[in-house]
Amino acid sequence: MKIQIIGAGSIGGSIAIRLSKCGHEVSVFDESIGTTEALKRKHRDISISLKICESADLTILAVPMSSEAQLLQSVAFEETVLDVASVMQPFQLIARKRKIRFISGHPMAGNEHKGPAGWDESMFDGRVFLLSPGEFASAEDLKRVLEIIGDLRSSPEHLSPERHDLIVSRVSQAAYFLSRTLLNLGSDFEKYTGPGYASTSRLGRQNRDMVIDMARFNGKNIASSLEEAEIYLRKIRVAIENEDLNELEELISE
Repeated sequence: MKIQIIGAGSIGGSIAIRLSKCGHEVSVFDESIGTTEALKRKHRDISISLKICESADLTILAVPMSSEAQLLQSVAFEETVLDVASVMQPFQLIARKRKIRFISGHPMAGNEHKGPAGWDESMFDGRVFLLSPGEFASAEDLKRVLEIIGDLRSSPEHLSPERHDLIVSRVSQAAYFLSRTLLNLGSDFEKYTGPGYASTSRLGRQNRDMVIDMARFNGKNIASSLEEAEIYLRKIRVAIENEDLNELEELISE
């Protein structure tokens, strides 16, 4: 399959390496020529795209969400388009208005690194790849995307954009802010921390631009999830203040 990937960050670059090794004809566009050249050195069969949209069987958008919104609004995509954003609803709306053959995709994978430092072709192995075909995506479009997901060694799971955005706000996006809270609490004492602190605070060290985009495009769901977290933490605090260990045990056993 001829595939163009727009964006060579942690996710886009990792996808490019894996799909190229699987025998697909992969070209990559990134605003940083140095990044695409580094990617080609990583796997020589990858081609460098000199323009943002080339003829391909499938285009994968692996750019920040603010950039994706601009691309969907301005570029005349004629073939299948798959994105890998952590939010679905706003992009489905744009694609519907422009009649783009669009499929929302979200691999539940990643790391805290940016750009080439985050390239890891194995990051998708065994991970769920959430999918929601848009109104104008055909059965053939979906077949192409499912082939790609198989090559990434991920497991596809279909759900609505609304359900997706609610789920990720709870299991991923709100978790960033909880992790960030721990970083704030421990900022003056990190020399005393162990592996538990490191693993729990990892999410709080993510790309901040990505976090701002999550709040921009899925803010209502994130705010609702954080409100529930506040209620739960408040109950824990009150139980500790009142030395009510039975209540505390109940709360942390749920």
